[in-house]
Amino acid sequence: MLPDPAVQLRLAIPEDDVFIVEMARHATVIEDWPLPDVESEDVRSLLPAAGEVSIVAVKAGGRRVGAVWTLHNEPPLRVGSAGVPLPELCIAVVPDMRGSGVGSALLDALFVQCAGTQTALCLNVHVRNPARKLYQRKGFGEIGQGRGPLGIAMQKDL
Repeated sequence: MLPDPAVQLRLAIPEDDVFIVEMARHATVIEDWPLPDVESEDVRSLLPAAGEVSIVAVKAGGRRVGAVWTLHNEPPLRVGSAGVPLPELCIAVVPDMRGSGVGSALLDALFVQCAGTQTALCLNVHVRNPARKLYQRKGFGEIGQGRGPLGIAMQKDL
């Protein structure tokens, strides 16, 4: 449940593709660094492929304010007990809506969407990313080294 009733969650539609690219740009930013170029490898590596779960938060009036999605990278961040790569999640919220509960609600919606088909989700978070505390509150545990020297891999069983 979102704290702001003017924000609704829905599965992404093709018209959301440009917004999801923009959210991937935000997801790659560390602290106050500038947003990377749309075509950068960091951004492209975070985009969902066809068949992945993508959810968008939309305010009344149609303004998109956040998104979460699953993706599969090669090599995978984490492999499950059956040897199958776990879906990795990526999430971003527009700067003026951070701390409003949108990210929390997006994660909850993703858990519901994935619960019937996945046993766990994983993510990579920068050691200084404040969202790390949100992930811990949502049941993710730190499981080791993530991507890059300052990345932390986290996992949540569904």
